[in-house]
Amino acid sequence: MKSIQEVMKTHVNMNVLDEYDCEGCKEPGVRLVEMPIMGGPEKGKLERFALGCKCRDKPIELAVVQNERKAKMNRAKDVFDQNSLVNQSLLKASFDNYFPTSAELNSAKQTLLDYATNFNPNDGHNLLITGTYGTGKSHLSFSASRMLINKGHTALFLSVPKLLTKIKDTYNSKAQFSENDLLDYIENVDLLVLDDMGAEYTNMKNGGDNWTWTKLFEVIDSRSGKSTIYTTNLSGKELEAKVNSRNFSRMMENTDIVKMFGRDYRKKDF
Repeated sequence: MKSIQEVMKTHVNMNVLDEYDCEGCKEPGVRLVEMPIMGGPEKGKLERFALGCKCRDKPIELAVVQNERKAKMNRAKDVFDQNSLVNQSLLKASFDNYFPTSAELNSAKQTLLDYATNFNPNDGHNLLITGTYGTGKSHLSFSASRMLINKGHTALFLSVPKLLTKIKDTYNSKAQFSENDLLDYIENVDLLVLDDMGAEYTNMKNGGDNWTWTKLFEVIDSRSGKSTIYTTNLSGKELEAKVNSRNFSRMMENTDIVKMFGRDYRKKDF
């Protein structure tokens, strides 16, 4: 862990209020400083610290490191908020406006609703939603993430093909965010939805796209112990062949299957 002196060098908005000798640890020249909290719901609120005080350095150091982490999470979150990776048609999706057309789809809706209602970020409970096109897999998984956000959790809904494109965008020398910033945020949200698994491009003529498989593994592996919802139009064998056996095995750890087969409700008027 960084020393308190190293950590504080990054805080240009720090304001020194006073300097004194600490009676507790006998350290001379302790500085009382004030600086804004850089992340979380109290972002911008001023907080005071005693720098150079040996009896207080450790909690100060931890607080500053936590501040930096919150700020980093907020910066990465801005990428997804400002450059939405969610299809516009999904933005109004909720449990209330999903109308199942069969008993199986009604059961799937209830499963997702229960999942969101009873969500515990410490459980690390995953769902794999599989089924035919247009049955509402994305609708219900987005509804779950939206409910959790409204309850104060962090949740992120990502189309896998668009996620991979966003990661590639960070390789541009003019990118404002690094790949590590994005992957760190993805790793730490309470719920991650990876929508349309298996729809990503892979260069099967070359034995599979190693870059794609590597990035998927980094994302999936980083979510160990956390909750993830996967959606796919593929069967189990098809999905395993597309993402490779190692990634598929990680996906299936502590994962329940939700089946959503039926008529494409987007074509109901034809």
